[in-house]
Amino acid sequence: MRRLIGLSALGFCGLLAMPAQGALLPDEHPLFEEDAVHEVHLTFDQPDWWDQLVDNFEGLDDPLYLAAEFDWEGMHFDSIGVRFKGNSSYMAYPGVKKSFKLDIDEYIEGQEIYGLDKLNLNNAFMDPSFVREKSCYELCAAAGLATGRTNFAALYINGTYWGLYVLVEQVDQEFLESRFGSTESGNLWKGDPKGTLEYLGNSESLYYNWYELKTNEVENDWSALVDLVDKINNTPSGVLVDSLHVALDVCSAMAMIAVDNLTVNLDSYIGRCCNYYFYHRDLDDRMAFINWDVNESWGVFNMWDYSTTQLRQLDPFWVNPQYGEDRPLVEVLWQVPAYEEIYLGHMKKLMATAAEPDILTTRMEELRDLIRPFVYSDTNKMFSNADFENAMSTDINAGGPPPGRIVPGLDPFIRGRHTWLESQIGSWEPIDGLVLNEVMASNSSTVADEMGDFDDWIEITNVGGAPIALGGLELYDHFDGTVPFVFPAGTLDPGEYLMIWADEETGEGTHHAPFKLDADGEDLYLVDGGVIVDQTTFPALGADQSFGRWPDGTGEWELLSQATPGAENENPEIPETVVLFINEFMALNNATIQDEAGQFEDWVEIYNPGPEDVDMGGLYLTDDLSATTKWAFPDTLLLAGEFMLVWCDDDAGDGALHATFKLSGAGEDVGLFGRLAAGNEEIDSYQFGAQTADVSEGRETDGGLPWIFFDEATPGASNQSAGSVPDDITRQWYLEMGPTPLTAPTLRIELGLGERVLREVALFDLQGRQITSLWSGSRSGADPVTLAWDRTDDTGRSVGTGVYFLRVQWADGATKRKLLVAQ
Repeated sequence: MRRLIGLSALGFCGLLAMPAQGALLPDEHPLFEEDAVHEVHLTFDQPDWWDQLVDNFEGLDDPLYLAAEFDWEGMHFDSIGVRFKGNSSYMAYPGVKKSFKLDIDEYIEGQEIYGLDKLNLNNAFMDPSFVREKSCYELCAAAGLATGRTNFAALYINGTYWGLYVLVEQVDQEFLESRFGSTESGNLWKGDPKGTLEYLGNSESLYYNWYELKTNEVENDWSALVDLVDKINNTPSGVLVDSLHVALDVCSAMAMIAVDNLTVNLDSYIGRCCNYYFYHRDLDDRMAFINWDVNESWGVFNMWDYSTTQLRQLDPFWVNPQYGEDRPLVEVLWQVPAYEEIYLGHMKKLMATAAEPDILTTRMEELRDLIRPFVYSDTNKMFSNADFENAMSTDINAGGPPPGRIVPGLDPFIRGRHTWLESQIGSWEPIDGLVLNEVMASNSSTVADEMGDFDDWIEITNVGGAPIALGGLELYDHFDGTVPFVFPAGTLDPGEYLMIWADEETGEGTHHAPFKLDADGEDLYLVDGGVIVDQTTFPALGADQSFGRWPDGTGEWELLSQATPGAENENPEIPETVVLFINEFMALNNATIQDEAGQFEDWVEIYNPGPEDVDMGGLYLTDDLSATTKWAFPDTLLLAGEFMLVWCDDDAGDGALHATFKLSGAGEDVGLFGRLAAGNEEIDSYQFGAQTADVSEGRETDGGLPWIFFDEATPGASNQSAGSVPDDITRQWYLEMGPTPLTAPTLRIELGLGERVLREVALFDLQGRQITSLWSGSRSGADPVTLAWDRTDDTGRSVGTGVYFLRVQWADGATKRKLLVAQ
């Protein structure tokens, strides 16, 4: 065994800066909210569709899509893009059950499935159990990695059941924004076909054949990748830590490798050196790592002809011994004892929790019970029904050259691997119930410490059922070179709260940390001997604003409307009625109006119809209706009857009314939302289509309907002084519904169709289950559609209070609006 030292021995916590555990939780999505087999239909009109799919894929570096209709649970698209995907899963899979990639908006821009525009249908290649891929991705998520969500799909092609597939979310721009922040737009690379992370030289072009750039391809800037491999490979060991932490999210790299080694997933970086992503975050200018394509985990991929016993007993520091290739991401980092400790900490935490054999195999059997009837009905699958039933207990020979390729039985392999690793690296005892609970990074008047100082603070609590010994545990933030806070001896009883003052004043008491918090947002980690017990990544926080779990101790992290240091978190909603309108905007301002810096930037105009002035401080503007707190208005007043111009230029340094996002000329959403204390409810929103340079779109009358294009923009002034575009008086579609929260017996809904074709209007709950269909059919034309909902479901029963979604299904996409039903 290698000698390990504690993290604090290095006196630094930069290595923990925004690790993979800092990945955000994505919004709920009906495809992935709960275990399910979703019925997906693809319909090809082309008589030779199969041959076209083959021609579009084989031998092409950039495969082409073929148009098909798409149907899933009442959602219909006339045209999406479909193509084959995969390497071995395509070439070596017998029969017609190939894997597919679906591009929802390939032909109709903006078309999506609740925010997703790409999906993967994977064919369970080399997996008679059908659960390897989903189970391994769940371990990635348990390790805190940014991870593609998974589920199952029963695929039908032209009405014929094609087989059971693993449904996998695509790692793309939407994925990056949902896991790292809605304003993220950095470079994403895939480590294919041979991304060893070895240093090849300073020229960016030397790396083109080793990796794939997946975002910002036009700019084609590879400098961050070159900088990363340079630092990993060429930094002297004495300064490696100081050099690496500014370029690399070490914790995400160690988490990725820990999952791969624990599950003996060797079709990965440590083995064949492929099937992983790394993303250059805008937030902190570092690379974060992401696992991908884990279907051959638990010993299936075996190009070294190891026996099943050898695979189960794979060294915890194993890397591919063949071909003389280096694996510097691990071979260099493991030379730093603290990095090694983080790596083993990830592995031991998984072994004690989600990957513990009884827990893991029970989860696998739960999934298998769900999919069993669909597996039996799948006549195109690679293995037999008997193989499916035996896959948990017995090694299965998949054929091929003698002696044949062996797929290890999952239960004995998982238990044998667990026992072997415990003998090599030891174990960890979970600390049940100890959590970070609330944090304040700009405490100006909320609560004072023993010395009367208003300092930053961190609150932890025990939500378990027994006292927890705290002595020796550590708290880390991401400031370079700072040492952690080490808890003194003592216990935390169930339901008890403990405050740690982050003030760099350790002499003031035993609960004062040697670091301060960054009000612009950073990370916190509660660590036990290299194992991250709990963590949070908090956003930029205003003065006396706290960020905490809601519900207290167990819920997800969110901005709290009321700080409660040393006490149970509360998040009461203070009712407030704000009447404002998004009145006009311009998403392609090339020559119309300049901001204070002399730049022609996107803009949005807000109108206050009165009769009262409105305090704008704490209201939010966004271009993503699922990210309602994207930009907060400063403390300013919008007088009754007046207009306010917000520059959407992602350049806050230019002034207080410059939002942290830009508008898309191709079309997107813009939304105005209320204060957190009032529930952050929608005040007004609009979904717009493709725009024309220097043509604004707005309400025909201030605060009224419908929306039209103007031949003369009126930023900061009444729309009534503008004329509509004379050559194009196309009225845009609109959706208006009664005020929310809904307190009246009936909700009134009005839809202007514009040039769109209406298919259905329905209500869904937070789990994506349809509550009722208010209208269905096919309708177009100039006349608006007026509907009413009487707060009942399809059976006539009254629905409860809570959050619901109104979904409008068009022939070319869907529109969703949130609705709060009150008493």
